[in-house]
Amino acid sequence: MKKYFAIVLMLLLCMVVLFSGCKSAKSTPTEAQPETVAATDSGYDTTSPKSAEWFDNAVFVGDSVTLKLDYYCQEHPEALGKASFYCAGSLGYTNALWALDDPKAVHPFYEGANHLVEDCAEVTGKKNVFIMLGMNDIGLYGTDGAMDSCKQIVTKILEKSPDARIYLQSVTPMIESAQMETFNNTLVKEFNGKLKAYCDEKGYHYLDVYSALADEKGNLPKELCSDPDNMGLHFNDTSCQMWADYLKKNA
Repeated sequence: MKKYFAIVLMLLLCMVVLFSGCKSAKSTPTEAQPETVAATDSGYDTTSPKSAEWFDNAVFVGDSVTLKLDYYCQEHPEALGKASFYCAGSLGYTNALWALDDPKAVHPFYEGANHLVEDCAEVTGKKNVFIMLGMNDIGLYGTDGAMDSCKQIVTKILEKSPDARIYLQSVTPMIESAQMETFNNTLVKEFNGKLKAYCDEKGYHYLDVYSALADEKGNLPKELCSDPDNMGLHFNDTSCQMWADYLKKNA
């Protein structure tokens, strides 16, 4: 009799272990597991320097200062890869708002035609939009007027291309002797401060190209200027290389 109960008890224990194991095996796949979220390009990655190829998906909107960067990059493809340039010599945030057929309008020239700034991402097919404007606005409209136009332009770009990523570059310095009452490095820095505050508010990426090229007094060094005896604010190859290097480290 005792032997019989021992056998039954042994069988019951085996069944408990068996069913317990089956339950565990079945429950494992359905248990909530922490999700592994892959990194995407939906945000701004500032963790590592960018390669030149990273800028293949970039369009640079700008005036004559950015035009020089365009020429430099054409001769030095290792600088910013296959970035597109969407520029006009006297382009500003304000005149970019004018109609395309306005006889006084200034609009970017790209692939044989003039286009509105707001169409930059759509026309070029690029997602990362780097804008450097304001130099042609500050003297005419003041820093507040320049910022009002800037905000309108950015809004229009995002209305046309909601997935565009906005990078606003500071206005760059001029040499000390070229400064004027209505346009000088003090006003440029004032505008740049407002531009940075706007970026902080909206979550756009602000790029302080000014500081990357200014000397200890906040001026553009003459050795980095291509027209020191004229306007005193355009770049040469050395400053363009410095600009490109700064973008690779900070974009």
